[in-house]
Amino acid sequence: MKVTHTIIALVILLGLGGVFYYLNKQPVQTSSSSETSKKKVFSFQADQVEEFTLETPNQPAATLRRVTPAAAPKPADSTKPAEPSQAQWEIVSPAGVVADSAQVQSFLEELPKLEDTPLDGAAPASLADFGLDQPKNVFRFKLKQGQTVALSIGGENPSGSAKYGKLDSSPALFLLDSVDTKALEKTLFDLRDKRALPVVLDKAQRIELAFNFQDQKADQAGKIVMTKLSNNNWELAEPSLRTDNGNTNYFVTVLTGALMKSVEEESPKSLSSYGLDRPAIRLTVKLPDSSASLLVGSKKSGDDVAYYAKNSVWPQVFTINQSTYDQLKQDLDNYRNRYLFDFQTSGTRRVEILGPAGELRLDKKGEGWVKAGAPEKKVDGAKVDAFLDSIHNLRIQQYAADKPGQLAQYGLDKPWLRVKITFGEKNQEETILFARKDKRFYAARQGEPSVYEMAPGEPDNIEPKLKELSS
Repeated sequence: MKVTHTIIALVILLGLGGVFYYLNKQPVQTSSSSETSKKKVFSFQADQVEEFTLETPNQPAATLRRVTPAAAPKPADSTKPAEPSQAQWEIVSPAGVVADSAQVQSFLEELPKLEDTPLDGAAPASLADFGLDQPKNVFRFKLKQGQTVALSIGGENPSGSAKYGKLDSSPALFLLDSVDTKALEKTLFDLRDKRALPVVLDKAQRIELAFNFQDQKADQAGKIVMTKLSNNNWELAEPSLRTDNGNTNYFVTVLTGALMKSVEEESPKSLSSYGLDRPAIRLTVKLPDSSASLLVGSKKSGDDVAYYAKNSVWPQVFTINQSTYDQLKQDLDNYRNRYLFDFQTSGTRRVEILGPAGELRLDKKGEGWVKAGAPEKKVDGAKVDAFLDSIHNLRIQQYAADKPGQLAQYGLDKPWLRVKITFGEKNQEETILFARKDKRFYAARQGEPSVYEMAPGEPDNIEPKLKELSS
């Protein structure tokens, strides 16, 4: 029994010794994490930083330097001061990486806001107990006056609510709330320019898309060319087709905002392993005095969907996300206009119809409509509007053909209905031919090669309104 009691006493003594050792290793917090005990980590402001370095274990150190801005042009009104230009930054190392100056400046502007909670007690005997012998992050700042400031961030405190930190100018340790340290959790990738195609697309005049998919269909466009119009809309040029400007303009918007998802290799020796030696998509942007391209290769393996890509401006191979890839891969039909007519109902001046009931011409006179003839006959404006609405709302279902000389194949050489609309202040004209063949309904714009397939039930909607006009 005495031996048993002795063993139990020894175990308790060892346990108490372990607790005593642990508590002695953890600095005592001051009147704790109350707001009054906090102080600013840095005494400098963002505009004082001339250069800084990020150091992270197992990563190459990244050094960024402020670029001296060019002199701002003098304002036309000399009474107004010149607006300061945005700070510009460059990545000194690693070489070949371009900085995102806006992101860098945003990072620096958060630094003066950081606060820490000082720890009581003398300088620790060992930094290893706080993860500061091999810190998770080290930030070295060089200021305008030549001073240097370095911040090291170590491990988490026992509760996991904060991380230990230390400035090189003092042996004292402090705690940084985990929420605050997120502002410091920046990597080279965060601060680099991540544009997939780093050009000013506002200045582009021509965009070419070339496709080389393994599963590409025989009738799928191998090339799409868009050109910029004087009104800044983008138009299909090759093939030259009626364009849905909303979709082409949106494509350019997506391209402008397309970003790298990750950087795979800074200086690749070969592109074949990424499928970029024979890219599935090759996009070329023509600028007034240059051109740039974006290549999209194979899909990256893994659960996180991404595609390898490379631009002609920088050496890196990177990845793009699924949504950017899907937009680049869009078929030609996505950019085509699905409205059959261009006119606006309110601007219509004349309607000429040749159909099953013969010829009919309607003219707008003042606020009303008249049927041409001798004498002219007033027509119920509501009936005219109902007919115009029915044809204006027609939507193209399929693009049957785009080559000239194929109207007869779809019965459009002898149309079931022909409608000519005169509209607008400049008396624009458009004539549409309609045909019913093999239980299908086709349409074509006179003078254009394309044949469109419409919903087969549309004639049943148009015919009653035609009869109303003819009665």
